[in-house]
Amino acid sequence: MSTEKKYYNEFFKEITEQQVGHLNNYYINHVINGKLKKVEDISPNFFMGEYYLDSNENLQEKIQELCINQNQRWIFYTQEASAFGFTLWNSVDIDKIGNLLFKGKHVLDNLNRRIFGCSIDNVTGIRERSSKTYYNDNGDTPLLRFSYKADGSISYMSDVQDTWGLDGGWPMDVAELIAVDQNVGAFPWDEHPYFHSAEPYLPTSAVI
Repeated sequence: MSTEKKYYNEFFKEITEQQVGHLNNYYINHVINGKLKKVEDISPNFFMGEYYLDSNENLQEKIQELCINQNQRWIFYTQEASAFGFTLWNSVDIDKIGNLLFKGKHVLDNLNRRIFGCSIDNVTGIRERSSKTYYNDNGDTPLLRFSYKADGSISYMSDVQDTWGLDGGWPMDVAELIAVDQNVGAFPWDEHPYFHSAEPYLPTSAVI
């Protein structure tokens, strides 16, 4: 079994273990056999964890162990489906005494990067706000972030790396993206249908 720890600063940039000693806020990703198993969000006055359950692990036992026994808040993920190297997870956010705070769904790619996320109403089970993230390479910094309305239609998208000269996170709509991309060619709209709406959550092909 291969176990690896990866360290990130508060801006989600990968750092070394030595650099962690100079920071107050950082993240530790625990990766087992290439799959994300656990994330620790650490700061002087705050801790929050994320835990991905295997099929042979029991959610209630993990809530008892990590939340109640350790007096910590954790988000737990249980696998719903997988296809083409992507995995769809259901999530529950549990407080220190075992109470449910939030529900959601998330999709990770084969590099353990989140490409989809949404919140789910605790009572009705209806999807609320959601987002998708497009990476154009194997790095950790996305090219585009998409935000969607409750009905699944696009609300806006953000030019994360200033690829189109829109000052980083400046929001734009579909027409604006298509227009500015004519001279850049970084995201041909018709070639990326996965991002045209919040659904489907799980990609239907290996290339998105």
